[in-house]
Amino acid sequence: MIKDSLYFNTLYHTGIHNQNFNFDDNIETILNSSDPEVIFLCGKDWKKFDYIEGLNKLISAGNLEFIHKAGIFWREFDFDKGLSFLIQSQSGEYLYRSGRFWKGYDCERGLNALGDLKSARYIYYAGKEWISFNFIKGFEFLMNTGNAEFIFYAGAHWKIFNHRSGMKFLLQTRNPEFIYKAGTLWDEFDYYTSLKVLESEVTSGELWRGKIFENQKWKIALKTIWDSECNTYGI
Repeated sequence: MIKDSLYFNTLYHTGIHNQNFNFDDNIETILNSSDPEVIFLCGKDWKKFDYIEGLNKLISAGNLEFIHKAGIFWREFDFDKGLSFLIQSQSGEYLYRSGRFWKGYDCERGLNALGDLKSARYIYYAGKEWISFNFIKGFEFLMNTGNAEFIFYAGAHWKIFNHRSGMKFLLQTRNPEFIYKAGTLWDEFDYYTSLKVLESEVTSGELWRGKIFENQKWKIALKTIWDSECNTYGI
């Protein structure tokens, strides 16, 4: 008999609703289905399941989505083995998402993996949304990416951020857009040096030099800079 997706889907629902369902025989059938979704669903909803072999099958299929979901919904799950596969797969997205939702997630291992990938986006999201996050290590990893956009976001939204050191790395990117935006939101900011960068980036900085006259924090800082220079030169 050829077993297709309809057969396995019917078997899955039968396992939920039939009080006399033979789990021992049908678990093996499901595990041999090569269908990661039905393997995940049976592990989630059946009263009995082989979680060890189920995870092995999901890993063999290389399906990150259902490994991620299994870590959330299965009653038994080998978090260490699941995380090892995510690290091996080099998926910044699923390393971050699993760190957000898995109860048994090793946040240090996950963060180290994101650092190795230099995944600025997901290092930032992890610092914003993980329950446990090493901000000192995360800051170092994020600065090493040299990504102006997510350095800016982290400075604006992380609970712990070294703005003085972050300022140095942000200026090194010479990215006018995110230097300007950081000036609108960061609690600590070097307006004087940032203005020099915006002035030196003649073409790419043109739009953002204009915007500094529209933002209250920048306007206050500009007045302070100009007053200081007037006093210096006796104007």
